[in-house]
Amino acid sequence: MHAVTIAAWVRELESPAHSRLSPPPLPTRKRARPNSRESPHLRKTRRLVLAEMAANDYRKSVSSSHKNKHSGTFKTTEKKRIRTPSPQKRQFPADAYSPDEDSLDELDGPTPRPRNQHHTHPIPKLSYSESLAAIAVGFDGNDDTLQARSPLRSQSQSASSARSASPKKVTSLWDVGNGVIYTNLANTAASRRLQLGTVGLALLEALEDVCDGPVFAARLKAQLAEAGIERIRPHMLDQSDNRPMEELLCELRTVQTINALSHRCAENRDHESEWNNRVHTKVLELALGNNEVSVGFRSVTAARITSEFRPTHSPSLTTGKIVDYAMFLELSGPARDAILSLIGMSSESINHATYEGLRIRPIAVSIETKTESRTVEEAKVQLGVWVAAQVARIEALIQQVAVLKANKHGAEREARSETSRRGRQKSRGKGGKISQSQPTPTPTIDAVSPDPTDLLSQIVFPLLDVQSESWSLFFGRVSISPDTSSLHIRKPASHIQIFHSIALGNTANTAQTYRLVKSLKVLRAWIDGDFRKWWDRLLGVNGVEFKERSN
Repeated sequence: MHAVTIAAWVRELESPAHSRLSPPPLPTRKRARPNSRESPHLRKTRRLVLAEMAANDYRKSVSSSHKNKHSGTFKTTEKKRIRTPSPQKRQFPADAYSPDEDSLDELDGPTPRPRNQHHTHPIPKLSYSESLAAIAVGFDGNDDTLQARSPLRSQSQSASSARSASPKKVTSLWDVGNGVIYTNLANTAASRRLQLGTVGLALLEALEDVCDGPVFAARLKAQLAEAGIERIRPHMLDQSDNRPMEELLCELRTVQTINALSHRCAENRDHESEWNNRVHTKVLELALGNNEVSVGFRSVTAARITSEFRPTHSPSLTTGKIVDYAMFLELSGPARDAILSLIGMSSESINHATYEGLRIRPIAVSIETKTESRTVEEAKVQLGVWVAAQVARIEALIQQVAVLKANKHGAEREARSETSRRGRQKSRGKGGKISQSQPTPTPTIDAVSPDPTDLLSQIVFPLLDVQSESWSLFFGRVSISPDTSSLHIRKPASHIQIFHSIALGNTANTAQTYRLVKSLKVLRAWIDGDFRKWWDRLLGVNGVEFKERSN
C-alpha cells in the first residue's frame, strides 16, 4: 500500500470524529483473540510507529528517485520546475515603457530555478479517499504535482488564469499620462460642440454628410447596371461628380479589386499584414493618391515611440503601443523653416515616433488595423497610448516655441534699449541736456507663454480603427484636467478624451467601399485645411498669432 494512503488511513483512525461516527465493525466468522497483556495505549503507539516507518520508507524512495537522473520521475519534476513567468505577473515601474507583446515573447525565456537533489517532500495531509484518487491519477509524491493533476484544482486554476489573462485594459488607460478616457459621442449638436469644439464638430458633420449622401457618380449608372454590382437607387447617384469618365472607370475597377481581395482575406482568415498589404494600402492609395503634395500616408509598423515622449502608464499595461499607418501633413515653406529651427539638424522629429520619413511632417491621423481574431479593446489601448505620446510631444514643442518667442522678444527689447541709449547720448552731445519734449520709449512686455491645454483643445486628433473590412473613426481631444497636482511628473500633462465612434464604411461591398473612400477624402481635405491652419498658429508663421477660438 502507498505511504500516503497509509498515513491518511492512520489519521482517520486516530481522529475523534472517526471514532464517534464510524459504524460498528461487521461480524466475522473468526474472532480475533484479545491480547490481555497489551494495553490500548501500546496498540496506539504501535500504529504510530508503523505509520512513521512507512513515511520514512517513502522519503527514501523519493530521495533516491531524485538522484536517478535517468528516471521518468526526475524528468517530470524538472519539467514542472522550469516554468515561464506569466506576462500578467511581470512588474514594471510606473513610468516604464512596456514593449509590444511580440518583443516580449522573443525576449522572455524560461526562468531556471535551482535544483536541490536532497530535498524531500513532506507527505501531504489528505483524507483517505483523496489519497486513493491522487494515486489513481498518478501521484508521485510531490504536492505540486498533485495539485496540478487534480481535476478540481485544474478547473479552478484554468478559470482563474482565464480571468487574469483578460483584464479590463481600457480601464488601465486612466493611469496613462494624466488620464485617457473613452467616451460616447453625445446625441445633441450642442453637446457634441462641447465635446469636439468647433473644428471637431465641423469634421464630424462633414463625415455624416458622406454617410447620408450619394455614393456613385451618376455617369456610372449604366456601367454599374451592366456589372450587376448591386441595386442602385436614385438617392445613391451623385449628379455633381463631373470627373472624367476614364478616372471614374479606373476607380470602379480598383474598388472591385479591393472587394475581391477583402473577401479572400476574410475567407482565408489571413494575417493582419496580409490585410494591410493587399487591402488597406489600396484603399488609402485610392483616397489620398501618391503625389503627397499636401497630404500623404506612411506605413509605420516599424516606428517606435520616442523614449522621451513615452507616456507614463499603469504597470499592467503590456500591449503594443504602435500603430500601422499615419496620415501626415506636408507643411508650407515658412512652417517647415520654423520646424527646422526647432529641431535643428539632429535626429529629432516633429513627431513622437522615430521614423525618418516623418521627421518634419506632422502626423494628422493615426490608423490601427486588426483582424477578427484581435479585439477592439486592444486597438483602443494602442490608439490611446499612441495619441497620449503625440500630445506629450506637442506639449514639449509648444513650450519650446514659447521659449524661442521669449528670447526673440528679449533681443528686440535690448535692441530698442540700445537705440534709445544712443539717442540720449546724441541729445546730450548737442545741448548737454536731454530734450524734455522727446518721450522716453516704453519697453514692450514679453508675450505670455501659451497654455498647452488651451492650444491643444482647439484641435482634434482623428484615430482610425480598422477591424478587418470595417473602418471606424474616433476623435481624440485634450481637455482641461481637474487634477493639476501631478502635471509636473506625468507625460502628457493634459487630460485626453477619446469620443467614439462613427462608421466610415467597409470593404465588403461596393457601396460601402465608395463611402469609405469619400470619407477618407474628407479627412484629407480637413488635414489640408483646419489642421494646417492649427499648425501655422502653433509655429507662429506668416505673422499668424494664436487666438482662442470660441466653442
